[in-house]
Amino acid sequence: MARKKTATTKAPGIDVAKSGLPDGLLSSQPVAYPVAGTSVTALQVWHNPDRRPRGDGPWTDEADKVAWIDETTGFGCIMLRQSNGTLSGYVGVPPGHPLFGFEADALPVDLASGVHGGITYARPCEVNRFERRAHGRPREERYTVCHTTYIRHVQEYRTVQTTSDEFEDEDLWWVGFDTGHPGDLVPKPRLGDDHRRGGVYRDQAFVYANVLELARLLTAADGERKGQRSTTPASLPSPDIGGDEA
Repeated sequence: MARKKTATTKAPGIDVAKSGLPDGLLSSQPVAYPVAGTSVTALQVWHNPDRRPRGDGPWTDEADKVAWIDETTGFGCIMLRQSNGTLSGYVGVPPGHPLFGFEADALPVDLASGVHGGITYARPCEVNRFERRAHGRPREERYTVCHTTYIRHVQEYRTVQTTSDEFEDEDLWWVGFDTGHPGDLVPKPRLGDDHRRGGVYRDQAFVYANVLELARLLTAADGERKGQRSTTPASLPSPDIGGDEA
């Protein structure tokens, strides 16, 4: 595991204190982010121009990654724009949650069907530490579904600057959904997806509402969070956490 470094720690050949923010990160401190007629205390707000749809549209004033902790459930939440221009939503549950480690097709039907299009993502934390690589390179924080930090980004190939994690557990299990289903507008469709241009764009207000509902459903599945005895239904298959990393 890469050792965490404070913002003033110097790595060989790098003046970390003067490194500044990564390109696209709005702030190194929590900020109020308006969404769906309210606001969340966003721990990260990223702008990822490579994923933003062209031209003006309902996405014009949207960020491309927003991460926060839901005040009601205490779960970490993320809205993230995909390479096709659509938005996806994710909620992270800690070890000890009865559904930690369950893949998407193994989740209870009532939970899986409780959000738009059903659950399509259930995987462990993606981190951009150099031990876990995407095609030989560290993952970039702006695209990860993982713990939220004020700053965690790659300074050099094997040098990571980070502040303290906002979550108690080293790993979370992220459960999520996407908005690239039939009837949804895909702003940047791949070849063969042109028929999706006529759908409805699922904006951040829509995704935010579904994220909150997913957090509520995951809380209901965890009786211990309300002081109740936690039980896992006998019909649930054993969790499988050995799948490929996203």
